[in-house]
Amino acid sequence: MAAAGFGGAYYFGWFGPEDVHAFPPGPCDLLDTDAASEIAGNGEGLEVYEADHSYAYGAEGLECVVAPAYGAASGHEVDLRTTVFTSQVNGIRKENGVEAATSYFYDSRPESDGSESATCPDGRLPLSGTANGSGHALYRMDNLVVEVVVLPSGAEAEETLDEAGRTQAAVDLLCDAVSGME
Repeated sequence: MAAAGFGGAYYFGWFGPEDVHAFPPGPCDLLDTDAASEIAGNGEGLEVYEADHSYAYGAEGLECVVAPAYGAASGHEVDLRTTVFTSQVNGIRKENGVEAATSYFYDSRPESDGSESATCPDGRLPLSGTANGSGHALYRMDNLVVEVVVLPSGAEAEETLDEAGRTQAAVDLLCDAVSGME
């Protein structure tokens, strides 16, 4: 009888890793805005702002956007997103935040170009690749997912980075951001 009770509690999510992060860290505090500004075109009227990026059940997210000014001749938008997945009780079932973050992390995996995975200078292994022409890098720490996206230039703007360059820029910015979190 006790085994059935423990098995049921495990099945309903009451045992499992605990949430470490309660709310997302400020993404503009994590982002190297000087490096992001260079990628975004470093021109006058550069836009840097923080926005809400919450979109998933049990997730609260913030985003730091560095974008070239409207009508800029060149540059790329850079987005750094921090998303915290918290455990949620749904009736008798508990949706675990770490498991939700892990699921999001692997479901958001960008397409790989077949090259060797990028490694941060401190040895971390983020997921990286392209998604719809954007350079994309993700890293998960417990129930927190940090991701950086470097978007292609707009229709009128000149590309300063090719697709591989956008991916490498995303990895570099991500590695810098997560190294400052510990």
